[in-house]
Amino acid sequence: ISHTNQPDQFFFPCLHRGQPFLPLITGNGVNLFADRLSNQERTTAALLQQAFRIKDDIIANLRGSHGYYQGQGLARRLLENHIQTITNIVKQLSKDIVVLEEQIRARDGVSAGTSFAVQSLDVKHVAGIGDLRGRVARCDANISKLSGDVSVTGREIQRLEKEIQTSRSTVEAHIRDLEMQVSQLFSKMEASLSQQSSKIKAAQEKQQHGLLNLDLRVVGVLDNLRDQIESQRKWAETQLQRSEQEQAQRLDQLLNMLQCCLKKGENLAEEKKSWLNIQNVRTPSK
Repeated sequence: ISHTNQPDQFFFPCLHRGQPFLPLITGNGVNLFADRLSNQERTTAALLQQAFRIKDDIIANLRGSHGYYQGQGLARRLLENHIQTITNIVKQLSKDIVVLEEQIRARDGVSAGTSFAVQSLDVKHVAGIGDLRGRVARCDANISKLSGDVSVTGREIQRLEKEIQTSRSTVEAHIRDLEMQVSQLFSKMEASLSQQSSKIKAAQEKQQHGLLNLDLRVVGVLDNLRDQIESQRKWAETQLQRSEQEQAQRLDQLLNMLQCCLKKGENLAEEKKSWLNIQNVRTPSK
């Protein structure tokens, strides 16, 4: 659909400056040529009218179904562009024919010419008009094909709409089921919370009673422990005093023993000193 058929270019014979486009023709040739151009004009007008009508119908159909399915927007725009291009081609061909007709009418008043040139030009114009007819016919065929594609696309869109409607109904049913399940779950949660709250209150009351008993026990234990600590303190003080007395007695004994040892040492030192003096005195006499 997105491919656009470019029209074939139609070339007319090149003319030198000052050379007339049409040769001089006789009156009979002019009448015959005018009849053919009149027939061609009616045929071209009918083809153009048919092409415009088909184009308008397709564009109206596309724009009418534009809001149903957004995924087909790009295809519709390409199709509209293609149809617009074909329409422009047909318009351009119509303009070419009008130009030819105007040039021919401009030369209708000329009464002189050669029959050979008229026949040659007639053949060329007939060939050109036949080519234009072929192009218009191809454009008509393309428009018909595009119309068929639009019909197929419309049926596909309808099928997708039905599938979407079915899916929507299914999803809505699932949502209703989920809402019902959630409501039931909330009811169960509320009942469970109420039950748990009652249990917590009972447990708190029981805990408070247990804490009161525990406080009484702790007070008793603390009193007993305080008495034991006091008795242990007194026993420790007694033991400390006794130990201090024993240490003092031992210290006195050690001091006495030390004094005795010092006295003995002093005596021994005096004796040794006296002995040394005696030895010193004896040594020189020898």
